[in-house]
Amino acid sequence: MAKRKRNRKTTKITANREIKDGVFKMLFADPEKAAELHSALTDIPCTADEVEIFNITTIISGKIRNDLGILVGGRIIFLGEHMSTLYANLPVRFLIYVAESYNTLIKIRGEERFIYNSKLYKIPKPQFVVFYNGLTNRSEKEFLRLSDAFEEGGSDLGKLELEVVVYNINKGKNAELFNKCPTLGQYADFIAKIRECEGIYEDYNKAVAEAVKYCIAHDILADFLKKNGGEVVSILTATYDEDVAKRVWQEEAREEGREEGREEGREEGREEGREEGREEERSNFAKKLLAYKEPLDKIIDLTGLTSAEIAKLATDIS
Repeated sequence: MAKRKRNRKTTKITANREIKDGVFKMLFADPEKAAELHSALTDIPCTADEVEIFNITTIISGKIRNDLGILVGGRIIFLGEHMSTLYANLPVRFLIYVAESYNTLIKIRGEERFIYNSKLYKIPKPQFVVFYNGLTNRSEKEFLRLSDAFEEGGSDLGKLELEVVVYNINKGKNAELFNKCPTLGQYADFIAKIRECEGIYEDYNKAVAEAVKYCIAHDILADFLKKNGGEVVSILTATYDEDVAKRVWQEEAREEGREEGREEGREEGREEGREEGREEERSNFAKKLLAYKEPLDKIIDLTGLTSAEIAKLATDIS
């Protein structure tokens, strides 16, 4: 097999270049920051010159997914950020685009012919990591497995498994990981500051701008924000429209409710599962409205929850 040439670069694996990258992806697309994160996750030191970045933009079931791949030597870490409450199906989503990513990587390297040779063709070892910073309280570290999604039946004739490690990067979680990767810790502080500012300023754009100013003044991602502050604010606020956002939240909540219903609604418990799904839908939608400081009467009107139920949700996410 011909020797593969690796140099430091950013390879774009994309199905739609018009989609804006998220701030997380923008931050760790920098080879030095990616090397720091890779070393923290694997306990294997590496330098920026050893890192190859993959910007992975794919469309799964009509939904845009923006994630990042860090390739160092014979290992590729697929990274994602997740802000929703439910993420049980992340292994399935990774499965869908990991094959596409390898296919594109092989084509970029011009090595398609090697997979048809009799000699074993080596590919980078895949590892899957998701950083969770949603509003629901979750444990510091979780493992999600593709096999949990398999329907039961029959004996095993060959196996397929995919495991995703989920790190909770909300403030106060995973201090050891943050110590190993200060950039990730500062990113968590930045997100926490945005949420804090949302509680102070009614205007979301103002909240983001003030969070950026605060973080620069207090040396939280200061160099990154000084250089990219305008773009960061644009990314975080450009698509925010109150009516559109609410429709998106409702659709996300409906989907989360359907997923809950599918998980819980098996056999005789199907109807109970659907009802729990609907309850989860209303609760998730209410949490998102609370996060954007919507008036109580409007939340009641939009979700159908009582003021007591909403007050309890507010306590849970505070």
